[in-house]
Amino acid sequence: PRKNLLHPTVLPRLLDVGTLEKPFVVGRMPSRSQQRRLPLQSAAPSADTAAAATPSALSLGLVEVRDTGCPTRGHGLFAAAPLPDGAYLGDYTGEVLTQEEYLARYPDEDARYVLAASADWNIDAAEAGSSSLLRYVNHSSSPNCYYHVERVRRSPARRVSFYTLRPVRPGEELLFDYGKEFWRGRCEEQVGDGT
Repeated sequence: PRKNLLHPTVLPRLLDVGTLEKPFVVGRMPSRSQQRRLPLQSAAPSADTAAAATPSALSLGLVEVRDTGCPTRGHGLFAAAPLPDGAYLGDYTGEVLTQEEYLARYPDEDARYVLAASADWNIDAAEAGSSSLLRYVNHSSSPNCYYHVERVRRSPARRVSFYTLRPVRPGEELLFDYGKEFWRGRCEEQVGDGT
């Protein structure tokens, strides 16, 4: 299953995909006080201006991939320097798949690096060479980051950006909550909770 998948029958009721212009955030949302502390550019990035306005932790070399030491989790993304609350980590990139293409490629829904940005917009980061390092962010029920999905105006495209939920210490693994749908039919112990 994909990370943070909203059921296709629920998502259209939450979003009018044809007219959505405001940001839609999936996963564990920051509290109101955390949202107020986020810099304006990182709190609601414009998909039209992309990440150029705010350098990402990825582009600045403030994160690194390394072995988690847990055989069920493999590699993870770690802070290489202190990251403040609300820090823009970067965008989740990879091959874009429609729901039909996703199900054709992964009929058992056993994808490891697919993130669902909407009911019909999936990002497959399985190919390391064409995806960002955010593919290595593992699951935790006590996350320290979240992602934000924004529709690109006048386009079906989605921009998926990751941010920290709280200050992150150097050496701390970056983790987000994959959501309940990911765990349907499996238990967290099979993958590891990261906590």
